[in-house]
Amino acid sequence: MTILKDVAYALMPLIKTKLINSKIEDDRKITWKKIITRKPNEEIQRFVEIEEEDAEYLLKGLRDNINSLQDKAKITAVAVTLAFSMVGGISSYLLNLKEKLYANEILTGALIFFIIASCFYLITAGYFSLVTLNSRKKYDFGPEDFRYLRGLSFKNDKRKQKLLMMGEQYQMTTYDNRILNNNVDCSNNNLRNALISLGIFFVLICFSFFMAEKIQSDKQSKAVIEQTKVLKNIEGEIQTLNKDLKDLQKDSKDNYLKLNSSIEQLNNLVKQSAVDKTVQEKK
Repeated sequence: MTILKDVAYALMPLIKTKLINSKIEDDRKITWKKIITRKPNEEIQRFVEIEEEDAEYLLKGLRDNINSLQDKAKITAVAVTLAFSMVGGISSYLLNLKEKLYANEILTGALIFFIIASCFYLITAGYFSLVTLNSRKKYDFGPEDFRYLRGLSFKNDKRKQKLLMMGEQYQMTTYDNRILNNNVDCSNNNLRNALISLGIFFVLICFSFFMAEKIQSDKQSKAVIEQTKVLKNIEGEIQTLNKDLKDLQKDSKDNYLKLNSSIEQLNNLVKQSAVDKTVQEKK
């Protein structure tokens, strides 16, 4: 089950991010409720034991990390824009070459699936990038907090309360940081899946080109073979006709000789008959 869950989260980072962020939101609401009702919080109480400079250092590091996450979101947003441009350009190019592509139901279905999957992942990656870029601080000091600090008479009480306020801000900002970090991871994971889908799409397109060329080559080879067979049959017919023609010429020659011989015999008979008639008349 764990493996299936990991595979599902890898294929759909959106689900994992939504589940984790929902839990973080629940924890944030619980912590915020404790802060409002002034209930003790162990994580916040620890700030009372450190120096103000250290507390400010922790807060600064947390804010710097949030700025870094937003910078990463900007890079992802640019990558998503470029990827969308690439998908559009490829689609236009392929539409002009559709007659040169090999296509069947399975291959066409796979191509459509992976191009849709790429667009889905790119849209999701862009969405979480924009959510990260548009995020605002959900908790910060207000005028009432500083007015309350100024109203404290003892320096130690003022220091303690200030550290508690910094602890509250640190705790609440930590939730923001975790949510933004999850959003950036989700955006990057979706971008990764989009690139993988596009890679598979390109492989299928190359396969389609290869199959189209192979089929065309096979058709040409079959055509050549058929033409060769036809030519051989024609050559055979020509040879047969030549033979028949020679036989006919031979038969014609023999018949001509026989006819001449018959005519010559008839002429001889006519001459002989004329001689015999002449002899009889003299008698």
